[in-house]
Amino acid sequence: MATNKRILLGVDTGLSPPAQLALRMASELLDQSPQDTRLVLLHVIPIPADASPVWGKSMTSIRTFSPAPQQRLQAERVLWKVRTALQQRGIAPERIEWLQRKGSPADEIVKVARELGVDRIVLGSRGNTLGQRIRRVLVGSTSRRVMRLAPCPVTLVVPPRTPRTRGLVAWYKEAVTRFLREHPGSLLVFTACDVAQVFTPPGRTVGIKEVEAAAHALERLASDGILCCQKVKGGLRYFND
Repeated sequence: MATNKRILLGVDTGLSPPAQLALRMASELLDQSPQDTRLVLLHVIPIPADASPVWGKSMTSIRTFSPAPQQRLQAERVLWKVRTALQQRGIAPERIEWLQRKGSPADEIVKVARELGVDRIVLGSRGNTLGQRIRRVLVGSTSRRVMRLAPCPVTLVVPPRTPRTRGLVAWYKEAVTRFLREHPGSLLVFTACDVAQVFTPPGRTVGIKEVEAAAHALERLASDGILCCQKVKGGLRYFND
């Protein structure tokens, strides 16, 4: 594998599921790189620009606003949180650098990549849902702009698609089956609520549909002879034989 002296990881404030996947990818890349490789954590505080005319200045003058103290504090907190998560993964503190910038996230990521001469940029992408496609049409995509302008390779980490209800049943069934394989010889008890909570796909909130899908998945596993079903205090419990 090629030597990467610096890997740049874009970090958002909310540590969204795509950002967490990108964090995992960056950590794995760092593990596979020489010990002198550094991981640079970059958070860009998005600051709007005001292109309205200013008295005594050119009509093309653009004023940029300063970040609010709360924005800076949030940025520091998320960078500290990511750094802590990396250290818990076994990454030495001296291999981690962090930066704050303000402005357009895509432009600042590209600018930092050029300034530091990074070898790779790692970004999380929110996927290709209808909402994301509409957002890209209206305001553009940070990841696409970075990929177009970056002076180095860009690794774009896309979360797995959230399955629809029919696919969700298969998702839960496969997740429980895999869990059973990973814990041979153990007595395991499942309920629909537990399965919905523990094995929910990334980025999906647990609700009635998820619990119903988990219940159908457990029923199928019982009909296949993989699980046994028993009614306990008015509720169904599934366990391995």
